[in-house]
Amino acid sequence: MMTFLILLATLVSPSFAQDDEEALFSEEERIEAFQPFTDAVTQGDTNTALEALVVIVDDPEQEVFHGMAYSSMGGLFQSKELPYAALAAWAKGLQLDPDNTASGVKPALAVAEQVHDTAYLEAVFAENVGLDVDDETRGRLAYLAARGSYSKGNIATTLGILSLVGKDNPDFGKAMSLKGIALAQQGKYTDAMAALLVAQATVQDDPEMLDIVNLNLARTYFAAENFPKSIEFYAKASRDSHWWPHAQFERAWAHFRIDDMNGALGLLHNHVSPFYDEWYFPEAELLRTYSLFLICKFPEASAQIEDFQDTWTPVRDELEDTLQPMSNQDVFEDARAYVRDEDHKLPELVYRDLHKDERFLTTIDAVEQAQKELDRLQGEKAGWSQIAFNLVRERRKELVLGEGERLRSGVVSRADELTQMLNDTEIAKLDMLKLETRLYEQASVSGEMADIEKKAMRRERVRKGYVAWPYEGEYWIDEVGYYKVNAKPECPEGLMTGSGR
Repeated sequence: MMTFLILLATLVSPSFAQDDEEALFSEEERIEAFQPFTDAVTQGDTNTALEALVVIVDDPEQEVFHGMAYSSMGGLFQSKELPYAALAAWAKGLQLDPDNTASGVKPALAVAEQVHDTAYLEAVFAENVGLDVDDETRGRLAYLAARGSYSKGNIATTLGILSLVGKDNPDFGKAMSLKGIALAQQGKYTDAMAALLVAQATVQDDPEMLDIVNLNLARTYFAAENFPKSIEFYAKASRDSHWWPHAQFERAWAHFRIDDMNGALGLLHNHVSPFYDEWYFPEAELLRTYSLFLICKFPEASAQIEDFQDTWTPVRDELEDTLQPMSNQDVFEDARAYVRDEDHKLPELVYRDLHKDERFLTTIDAVEQAQKELDRLQGEKAGWSQIAFNLVRERRKELVLGEGERLRSGVVSRADELTQMLNDTEIAKLDMLKLETRLYEQASVSGEMADIEKKAMRRERVRKGYVAWPYEGEYWIDEVGYYKVNAKPECPEGLMTGSGR
């Protein structure tokens, strides 16, 4: 009981960050407003104490005390083992009156971790980085505030906040990774690489995070057009990492940009193997087409285009038709069914990365925690329970609709992307036709066709008593990642060179 009383005393005591002459209320006024609450707490009557706080938040004339009242509710809800309601109350207190409820930051962080919803505090902290907290808490607060600021697109603010995360903070590696990403978005590639290299050194004991940092390093070098260095870091991706196929695809682009079409084709052969049938890599197939096109393998490129259209047109149509009647909540529930290995409507290829989507996975946990608390609060008869119920219900709804909207936007983007890619393949067909026309134009001037490697076309002969079929080859999982291509360009001299850089 003594610990409980100390906690509550801390929460209801304002810090009076304002100068006395600017204070919105006096100490005497605060004591008077919270006297019924203080008396109930002293007697150990938490229900009466909560009802006293409800009187304050329901009274518009006491608006100046609403933030402190909600913050004090947080302590009481926590004592009743209602962590989500406690988090929501502390967050609301910080939103309404950050100066006088800063003592709620540390316990709010603790329960946010408990219910898997630290994202709840990101926006609050992003608006109140200067809260009066201890150094350890400040580092955690700053990292979450930076994430909240970054999610809103405030890159400069994000970078400023990240400077508050010290080297001894457990979030330092992630903070430096975020700093590198933010700097790269500003086009400050040298500074971004420096930050990401610090992150790389910091997260050596976290293989999954290390893969992500190396991938972002590779992307930064690519954006800086240092393609050889980009290739080096793409190659660092662990073969057993979920992100390995992504790294190989992006690495193929780096090879393409240095006119190494064989290197690109070898890497992209992974993505047309049966092991990646349920992955979303349409651009990998298009990049194969471009690579074949640039070495004048026109029949192969043309066949690749036909295959692309046959494969991805139905996928685009399925995405549009399935998504059209679904609400944001429907999409969230469908995605949750997928990660639970249950029946789902949208195809696996748009959901596969959700198995490694920290935001979505923690949202699922948070929604389930919120629902458990809502079920419990429905059985409460006291007046305060309605406030707790409304706070938790509002947050649960916000999580479901927010994630549903994010996932829905991702599916819409992919459908639109496929439409654009399908249109591009039609343009590629025209480009190949133009090149063929150029060949004939050259022939009309020179009197002979350009010298192209000639291949013998022989009729297949099958011995009597035997059956023959086209050889399609085999795929073995341990061969993926080691494919090599040594295709010779078939371009007549002067017709085409390079990737057009």
